[in-house]
Amino acid sequence: MNATRETLAARLRSGPLSVREATQICRGLLSAIDSAHARGTGHGAITPSTIVLEEGRPVLVSGVAPSADALATDLFAVATVLYESLSGRPWRTGADPASADWSAIPGRLRHALRRALSPAPERRWPDAAAFQRALWVPRLQDPIWPAIVVILLAAAIVTTVAFCKPLGLCWERQPSQPSAAPPAPPAPQAH
Repeated sequence: MNATRETLAARLRSGPLSVREATQICRGLLSAIDSAHARGTGHGAITPSTIVLEEGRPVLVSGVAPSADALATDLFAVATVLYESLSGRPWRTGADPASADWSAIPGRLRHALRRALSPAPERRWPDAAAFQRALWVPRLQDPIWPAIVVILLAAAIVTTVAFCKPLGLCWERQPSQPSAAPPAPPAPQAH
C-alpha cells in the first residue's frame, strides 16, 4: 500500500497516534456509522485492520445488515479502536474500564472512553452523535502571555514619555549658543 492508503493497523505499527489524529479518525468513523445505520446497514467487525486510511481519513470496509444491537456494537468497537490508537495497546475483550490502564489516555478523553467501553450497554453513549460530541478536543489556544508582555511594555513606554518632562526625568538637549552672525552686507547706495 502506498503512504496515502493504508490500514489503521499498519499505521499503528509505528506507534500510537497523537490525540488529534486519533480523535479525528474516530469522529470520522462515528460519522460513517451514523450514516450507515440511518441507511439500515452496519459495519460488523470494526478493528484497526478493517479501517483503511485514505489521505488520513478513515474508510470502513463494506457494511452488513445490522443486528438489533449493531449500533451498540459499532460504538463499542470505535471506542476500542480509539483506546488502541492512543495507548498502543489493544483493548482486552471483557476488560472492566475501572481496572484498565489509562496512563496513555489524556484525562480529557478518559471519561468519554470509560463510558463507551462500559460492560453494560445501557450505560454507553446512546448514539454515534453523542459519542462524537464527547470526543471533541479543543485546540490548544495560543498563549496569551506574549500579548500581555507587549501591552505592558507599550504602556510603560507611553507612560515614560508622557510623564518624563513634568517629573524632570527627561534629559533635554541644550540649545546651542547661536554664533555671532556675520555682519549684513552694506546696502547699495544710490548715486
